[in-house]
Amino acid sequence: MISAYVSTLTFGTFYFAADAPQLYLPTFGAFFLFATYGILSFFSVSLVILFRLSIITALIAFCNQVFYTGGIVSSGIVEFLIPPLLAFFYRPISDRYFFMLLSAICMIAMWPLTSMGFTQNLLPDSLHNTHGILCAIFVFSIVTIYTFLFRNALVIKNQKIGESMKQLQETTHKLIQSEKIASLGMLSAGVAHEINNPLNFIKGGVEILEDGLKEEKELKFEAAPSMHVIKEGLSRASVIVKSLNHFSRNTESMDEQCDIHDILDNSLIMLQPKLKYKGTVEKTFTNEELVIKGNEGKLHQAFLNIISNAEQAIDKKGTISVITRKYNNTIDVEIEDDGVGISKEHLNKISDPFFTTKPVGQGTGLGLAITYKIIEDHNGSIAVSSKPGKGTKFVLSFKVR
Repeated sequence: MISAYVSTLTFGTFYFAADAPQLYLPTFGAFFLFATYGILSFFSVSLVILFRLSIITALIAFCNQVFYTGGIVSSGIVEFLIPPLLAFFYRPISDRYFFMLLSAICMIAMWPLTSMGFTQNLLPDSLHNTHGILCAIFVFSIVTIYTFLFRNALVIKNQKIGESMKQLQETTHKLIQSEKIASLGMLSAGVAHEINNPLNFIKGGVEILEDGLKEEKELKFEAAPSMHVIKEGLSRASVIVKSLNHFSRNTESMDEQCDIHDILDNSLIMLQPKLKYKGTVEKTFTNEELVIKGNEGKLHQAFLNIISNAEQAIDKKGTISVITRKYNNTIDVEIEDDGVGISKEHLNKISDPFFTTKPVGQGTGLGLAITYKIIEDHNGSIAVSSKPGKGTKFVLSFKVR
């Protein structure tokens, strides 16, 4: 629109100085029409309609200009290339090819009109060269502007395509991760079920042995340590089965009563085979009951991710502390390790999908991204502090409704 305002004012003034009303009156008229279109664009009038009107107005102005400046020999004949150029760049115009054809018809029509003597040249000979320069500058400016806009449009389009591809990749990886987690949940449920059956047999056998030894006091005394070991093993195996059942729960419900302490205990039991080689786990749980509404399986996943990262951050021997507290309507879960820590430049990126500091093939970079989303879905937040070589602290805060 700005180029239309400048060109119509420039040519209108030039034709006014040449005292050619057949030229300057339509040119100034085109200026006021373009100004009207610009004003209407601020009042929710369809931009596509306004653009079509602008192209038609420009074509009429060009036809009048060429007709009264020599027809086919006019220096303004090349201006007929501008409307199809505008229509080509303005992609929302579905009928751009119609305007290209219309512009070509207008240009071709000047041949018979000129040959039959209908066209005129109202400009003095002294102004022909100046008029040609003005026309050349106008066409060059429009072509330059729209070439630049086209280049920028391509850059923006390529950026959008790149962003879409990245989002597609992220979504694909998240779906794959979700499928893996769902498969792991199904496997855990199956394993828990299969283990639970023989555990019940063992438990029943222990009870039968105890009943049979009631009358055999000496034998009962000698068998007591062995029975205690068997019962302790049963108890530990039962806890593991319970943890597997908790982890394998596959539901999208966000209305479950989730006991934070139970979930943390189950997560620690699940990771015990790895944690026992990395040092000690210190639990400091508040005596208050910590229950929030949400999805128990997803919270298991979130806590497992953070505790697992803490275990992996410890090179040889260290300590992982798990602290819970409640104040007012807020529950805090603090998970801290004394491992390698996270550098300052990486700290703000740990929640980004696919960001990982682990070697290639040892991490997808999705664990913490998924964890952040799970905690967010539970109306919670995560604060992270870390120092390289000193360890990392995650503080998960939940609002109690």
